[in-house]
Formats: sequence, structure tokens, C-alpha cells
Amino acid sequence: MVAVATLAASGLMHAGAAQADPSVSITPVLTGLGAPRGITFDGRGAMYVSESGVAGAGPFGMTTTGKVSKYKRGSSTPAWTTGFNSLYASEDPSAPPDVLGPEGLSSLGGGCMTNGHGKRHGCQLLMIASESTPGILAVSGGSVNDPQAGHLYRLNGATGAATSTSDVGSQMYQWTGDHASVFPDDFPDSNPFGVLVTRGAGHGTRTFVADAGANTISEIMRDGTARVVAYTPNEDFGAFRDSTPTCIAQGPDGFLYVGTLDFVSNLFVPPGTGGLSSVWRVDPNANYPTVPTVWATGLTTITGCTFDRQGNFWAAEMFAGGVDATPPGDVVRIPFAHPTTQTHFGAGRLLLPGGIAQGPDGAMYVTVGSSAPGLSGGVMRVAVDH
Repeated sequence: MVAVATLAASGLMHAGAAQADPSVSITPVLTGLGAPRGITFDGRGAMYVSESGVAGAGPFGMTTTGKVSKYKRGSSTPAWTTGFNSLYASEDPSAPPDVLGPEGLSSLGGGCMTNGHGKRHGCQLLMIASESTPGILAVSGGSVNDPQAGHLYRLNGATGAATSTSDVGSQMYQWTGDHASVFPDDFPDSNPFGVLVTRGAGHGTRTFVADAGANTISEIMRDGTARVVAYTPNEDFGAFRDSTPTCIAQGPDGFLYVGTLDFVSNLFVPPGTGGLSSVWRVDPNANYPTVPTVWATGLTTITGCTFDRQGNFWAAEMFAGGVDATPPGDVVRIPFAHPTTQTHFGAGRLLLPGGIAQGPDGAMYVTVGSSAPGLSGGVMRVAVDH
């Protein structure tokens, strides 16, 4: 992940103007954000954005610059902001550190909840934090203890009050330790990154988490237990062979569609021009070791994904175009019935995109500068004419 920050800095320095696609309008919505990753909307059109934060002094440490903020429809000023811990690490003093903190966001979009008597409780949404407490302790030699790492949080949309509902990271760190033979060079490891809340039976909900370190898709049960649904297989080529699932979206058929980063294979295995990421179709009712199936291929470093209201799959591709793109990154739209038909938008105009969500106006909203240093990130509105 340090390489991500290195390339991010390069992308910022070499970012230039690209020829505009007349079929798409790309406009800034927010600026000055610190590594924004997750984005979601509730049923009243409010937008929520997570920021992983900014690095502190030294090669490794923790700050309190992570946050989740709510923006009411049409506003660029937060209605509230809730702070979280942020971890940073750098192995190369000449490169900016990688920052990890609040990551994926998800909401059902049902508006504000009540207690059945009309009393407003506030819109509920979920956020997943990076890494795991035992993993950070191990890597830092016990010098950094982040009790928030790897936790799933429920936030009250009216107030921003946060409640931890599951320690996903510690559970996946343990699971990978127990299954070290699956990936012996990397396990134990955990880095929860993507979250999805869906409607369950009756009036209930189901919550799923994609762990980019453990390569697992888990369902988080009501008591906080993580049930491993699937393990996304690694490639059989490349330097690291690490699929790295980063996002989950629910398709029109009720199955889960999981995007993968495949960072090293995309960028550092010749020719290094990408096209080696996949979207996996996962049965939400399966149990490990049921193997998911490939639904779409040929994508590059997927970091966020969603389905729009017309049933199209959308993904943010952080390094689309390769390391020499100016700057790297775009979004891709895939019709559900024709996964080999892929239309890309925003090349040269979306720097290092992270999360993606459809807004109440039908446009797609994308966090950018998601792995860029400092407060150089933001949110862009991507409106396609057809």
C-alpha cells in the first residue's frame, strides 16, 4: 500500500488536462478532503463521505484525523462530522505514507427511522474501519494500539453518534491465522475495506464486509460474529497473486458482486497497463469454502462499486490507464445482462478514485484523491448523457 501513496504523489505532480468526453459532465462537489474513500446517500438525498485522514510525523503512527461527515442535499458544509482514528505507515522516506482509517460506507437509503410512534431516531448508516487491532500491534511491535481498527460502526444520521457493532478485523485476523495455508506468505492479515447493508427477510437487514487483507467476504451477524461467506481466489500469476477484494454491491438477482484491486499484477507485471481485475459473483447464503464465480473481467484496480437504479454495475478504477496516465483513474459502467460490454468515463479527469454511489439526481458521485497525501481529495459528480 505504500506504493499506492508513491504513485499517488506522482499522479498529482503529473496531472494534466485531458480531452473532455462530450457524453459526460464531470464537476467538483467537494474539495480539501483527507484521503476520502467511502460515499453513500440516504433516502432524503443526504450524502455521507468517509475520510481516512492525513499522516502525522515519523514513518509509522496514528492520528485522529479520520472522519465521517454528512452533507445535506445541495450543501457543501457538513451537517455533522464524527472523528475516528487514522493509521499511517511509510517504508520509503522519499514517499508520502499510506493512510488507513474510515473506509467503506453503506446505507439502505430508506430515510430517517422512527420507533413506530413517529419519534425520529435518525437515519442509520454503516462504516467499516481499516486493519485490525492485533495486526497493528504485531506490525508496530506493540507501539501502536488502535482499538477502533477493523471495527464496524453504526452511525446515527441525525447526530453522527457512532456505535461499534462488530470487531471484524480481529475476527478475520484470527481466521487467517487459522487458515494460514491458504495464503502462507501473507497470513495472518486483515484489512476490512468495503461494507454493504441490504434488506433481509421481513423488516430486517443483512450486512456484508469485504476484507482486502483476508480476501474474505463475511456476513456480520446480529451478535457481531463474522460468518465467512467466501474467499476470493488469488490469481495464478503475478508477483503477489493477491486479489484484494475492496467493495461489495448487490445485484438485481440478489447476489453479491465483489470488485478486486489486484494491485501488483495490474501495475507491476509487464506490460503493467492493467486489465487484470475481476468482479466476482458471490452467493450471500453460501459458506466458505464455496468458491465464487467470475462475472466480469478486464478491469483495473477496483476500489469502489455499486449498482445504479437501472441495474447497471459501476466501478471506480483507481489506476485505470496505468502508472503513466495523467492522472490515473476512471469509472466504468457495465450492463447487468451484458458484463462484457464496458463503457469507461472520466479518464484523465478523475484522479485516484475511491468510492462511488448514485445520487438522488441520478448522477454518480465519486471520491477522488483517495490515496493522495494531505487534504487534496474531494468528491466529483459524474453525469452521463446516455
